[in-house]
Amino acid sequence: MKDFCYNVFASLDIQPNGNLRPCCKFLNSEIPEQFNIKDGISKYKESAWLKDLQRQFIAGEKPKGCSRCWKEEDAGIKSMRQMDIEKHRKEFESLRIGETKFVKVQLDFGNICNLACRICGPGASSRWASEQHKQDGKTYPIHDWFKDKKIMKDLSQSTKNAVHIDIGGGEPLIVDITEHFEYLQHFIDSGRAREISLHYNTNGTTFPKSDHIDIWKQFKKVDLQLSIDDTGKRFEYNRWPANWKKVYANIKKYQKLCNENKHFVLSVSFSVSAFTIFYAEDFFKWCIKEGLPAPWMGVIVNPSYYNPQVLPQDAKETIRSRLMDSNIQQIKKLMNYIDDSPSKFYDQFKTITKKLDIKRNQNFQKTFPELAEILRY
Repeated sequence: MKDFCYNVFASLDIQPNGNLRPCCKFLNSEIPEQFNIKDGISKYKESAWLKDLQRQFIAGEKPKGCSRCWKEEDAGIKSMRQMDIEKHRKEFESLRIGETKFVKVQLDFGNICNLACRICGPGASSRWASEQHKQDGKTYPIHDWFKDKKIMKDLSQSTKNAVHIDIGGGEPLIVDITEHFEYLQHFIDSGRAREISLHYNTNGTTFPKSDHIDIWKQFKKVDLQLSIDDTGKRFEYNRWPANWKKVYANIKKYQKLCNENKHFVLSVSFSVSAFTIFYAEDFFKWCIKEGLPAPWMGVIVNPSYYNPQVLPQDAKETIRSRLMDSNIQQIKKLMNYIDDSPSKFYDQFKTITKKLDIKRNQNFQKTFPELAEILRY
């Protein structure tokens, strides 16, 4: 079963608002009934919907909800499905087919975040929620389901077999969410921490406290992934209102931390969007020059108006040629995300870009002059 995915049996993804799904790549639009952690994890685990999804994989089918992985694989890019099989093959293959046992956990402790990145929104960022409220007067929730002790007890019990935990946000390292480290302490107290790897996705604007680092040292492995979309002024445009000099200083501190702790690993992720795809090779080379690992590059699907496919045809042809001329295979593969089909979202891209430029005192043309030229923007 070459298209089989273990995540529908062995993975639990908890979104900032507490909604549950098999993994962070699964399309929410393909879940007819939203399952929330407030209603208990067992309701999701025993649901007819999840059982049917598992049946589809056993039957060799390719569920529509997993289309993000299928598209990445068709483009020659390693998908989460494939990466997870490589990382957790031993644990996955120890499961009985049909058994649901959460050995991989993806966990967002709410949506508290200090940035309002272009590609993000109120659901995953409290800063975005505040900015959007100023604009339209609507109230956007700050998710704090983790403050409920009953929920956290259910979470600890339901994920007691975890061998890998992904922690995101929001920004997981911006505030001292005590429940976050209390959750990790359960694994230390049970004696299982040395069997568990942790993965964090951080925007790099802050650096962990020493007592948090001491807790991490009890675990098998800690992967600290810096989510960085470009450098300098382009970074600040995409990751508003971050300060590049401060983030760069933190990058160097993270490198030192990982060099001093053999089971700490530093990684980098780069969001490929309409703003960044033209500069992808520049960023890749910058990472290598700075002694960082080659970045993982994930293409933005939502919002649709930021997907690279949104750009006009002549601009896409120029970008495709630029990508094709690269000597870096990972960069070459990105051209598979740009096809000849017209986009209906380019006008929306321009409207929202200009609107945020005015609001944030930013300037697309000055920040991305090469891209602006080929767009005749």
